[in-house]
Amino acid sequence: MNMQGLQKNLFVNLRNTLIGIMGYFLLSMFAKACFGWESSAITFWPASGLANALAITHGWSILPGLAIGNLLGTACDPNKGCAVQPFMIPIAISAAAQAGLVRTVVYRQNLLNDNLTRISRLLPFLLWIGPLGNWPAAFTFFLYKLLQDDSIVVIEKTIRSTLFWWIGDSLGSMLFLPFLLLLLPIKKAIWKERKRYLFNPLIALICLLTSGVILERLLLERIDITPEILSSLQDLRVLSTFSWMLVAMGTLGLILQLSGKAIRQERRLVQSSLAADSAGAVIHEIGQPLILIQLRLERLVGHFKNISPNSSKARYTDQEIRKEAELGLKEVGNAILSTRSIKDLTLSGIRDTNGAVLEEAITQAYAQLRHELDRLDQDLTINIEKALPEISAGQIQLQSAIRNLISNASKAAGEHGVIRIHCNHQKDYIYLEIEDSGLGFDSRFHQGLTRYNSTTGGMGLGLLIVQRVIDDNGGKIEFSHSQSIGGAKVKVWFKKK
Repeated sequence: MNMQGLQKNLFVNLRNTLIGIMGYFLLSMFAKACFGWESSAITFWPASGLANALAITHGWSILPGLAIGNLLGTACDPNKGCAVQPFMIPIAISAAAQAGLVRTVVYRQNLLNDNLTRISRLLPFLLWIGPLGNWPAAFTFFLYKLLQDDSIVVIEKTIRSTLFWWIGDSLGSMLFLPFLLLLLPIKKAIWKERKRYLFNPLIALICLLTSGVILERLLLERIDITPEILSSLQDLRVLSTFSWMLVAMGTLGLILQLSGKAIRQERRLVQSSLAADSAGAVIHEIGQPLILIQLRLERLVGHFKNISPNSSKARYTDQEIRKEAELGLKEVGNAILSTRSIKDLTLSGIRDTNGAVLEEAITQAYAQLRHELDRLDQDLTINIEKALPEISAGQIQLQSAIRNLISNASKAAGEHGVIRIHCNHQKDYIYLEIEDSGLGFDSRFHQGLTRYNSTTGGMGLGLLIVQRVIDDNGGKIEFSHSQSIGGAKVKVWFKKK
């Protein structure tokens, strides 16, 4: 890596560290000022939600900043001043580690891309950003205190403080992480799509639970605390805080499910309108060329009928007849191309199998397009690095998507063009890269589920068909410029079976 690249990485890491320190510290001060009550553990700790969100959006470089921010936020108190104690250092490290744990799990299980409409996918998301993902700091605190003093009184107090710590982290994560994912830069389409569904309900949920916690504190401060009722109040507080966490989990789960179903319904409506659009386009895209072919054939037949055996002058020259025939063939080709597009749009919605083999889909698509590739004298190279697992899609679906991707690349590359196909897999995804030596994609194609008029005689449904298969599979697509051969580059991720 050159010096400029090193300087850029250093700047990014420094910026992320400062973001982590400032964000965590300020939210810690806010939590202690508003939500703390007679306890070293906070009822509601929004800084953990910020830590998890920053780890997901900014990567591992944010973790040092989160550790430092946690140390400063734990040491400083708006009412008592600052005092660094030895136990704060391992806890700060654990707090950063638990943010890294949440990041690892949600990415490995592909939870950020999921519609989260199924309980089997929704529960892991809620648990990992809440109770399961936020135990390392509390557990570290418990072990540290247990090793310092093993008396019964200290152990009981430590267990209660640990519960506050754990529940407060979990509650803060579940409330703030989805909300912050809507605001922070994240390359996950599911959260961008959900913004209009999630923003207002999440604000309402946060305001409701925050008001409840503040009200709890105000009520408790009005009580004349005596040693006799302190233990009972603290037990009641643990119970109420745990209830808040259950309410947050249930409400957040309902919000996520409803938003996911709304997005799914919206996509179905789009696909239905596309099907209707394609059916209406049959008249124009297929009917019009057929009418023109009929007129040309009628003119040619009429020409030959009017030629008498002794006539020396033909109505049309051979060149004109050849031109009419060539135009007719071109229109037949357009009609066939439109028919194939409509067929592929239909097939892209048919899930004939539970798993599909990418190599087989590429082979079949190449066999169907070989004549066209040979006619244009195009160079097609296929590179599959290693054996690929099955894809969570139907074989017919996958084949229609691959055929349209290769067909688009062939049209863009033109005569004597170059097409490169590369396949591999990592973690939960199989990815396919298709590059061509053409001029690149129009920027409008980055919009996804939108149909555009084709400049090559088709209906403009190619990438739409691919997008439909990807949506059904839970994958994603990315458009970019090919650095190796200069044209367009399409990278598609499919989920493993």
